[in-house]
Amino acid sequence: MSSVFYQVSTLNALMLGNFDGVVTVGELLSHGSWGIGTYEGLDGEAIICDGVAYDGHADGEVMPYGNDEKVAFSTVANFNEKATEFGIADASDMAAVKAALDEVRAGTDGNDNYWWLVAMKGTFPTMKWRSCFKQQKPYTTLSEAATDQREFVSRDEEGWVIGVWCPSFVEGINMPGWHLHFLSEDKKRGGHILEMSIGDVSGTLESYRELALIMPDNPEFADLDLTEDLAEATAKVEGGK
Repeated sequence: MSSVFYQVSTLNALMLGNFDGVVTVGELLSHGSWGIGTYEGLDGEAIICDGVAYDGHADGEVMPYGNDEKVAFSTVANFNEKATEFGIADASDMAAVKAALDEVRAGTDGNDNYWWLVAMKGTFPTMKWRSCFKQQKPYTTLSEAATDQREFVSRDEEGWVIGVWCPSFVEGINMPGWHLHFLSEDKKRGGHILEMSIGDVSGTLESYRELALIMPDNPEFADLDLTEDLAEATAKVEGGK
């Protein structure tokens, strides 16, 4: 399997409202069976789990997405033979979860200049997630669209947490640090995680030294200023309302 970290579009393009589809779901899955992102028109939260693309909608429901649907922003990869298997128990909040994941990273090659992919399955005593409603053209910015997002809270969930870790030097291309999405065991609930705790999980973690970045080709993309510092606005969007 490929050991490439495959990314569609850039975070700053998404923040500035470039929500057009870039590649199809089928093309995305040909490059990775695990990952996260969002679909054309900011249509919910993409959770790529074991080769299937799911969409966590703003109404709280999850559905699988077909190969002909399009992706506006995503990061995916495959796990290979050098992946690390691990377990985490009793992480009380998001900060503790990220600290535990960083400890697992440090126990492998621990390289903060690589990209990382994680998938965890187990029990989550608390889970808070969000999703945005599908947008129509002319698109607004992601910050404005997120003011009408929906947030959900559940207890004692079983399911998956899938996410990526990106190095600090890719600010604006992707979000530095951890970005995690949730998918329930029954595949009926999920989205971008705002807060969580772990009861007991087993997981897989892998680092990647090669990035494949696929840029949008819609006319609006040519007019975007991707050098704009959107770190503060991004932090607000990623953290919730």
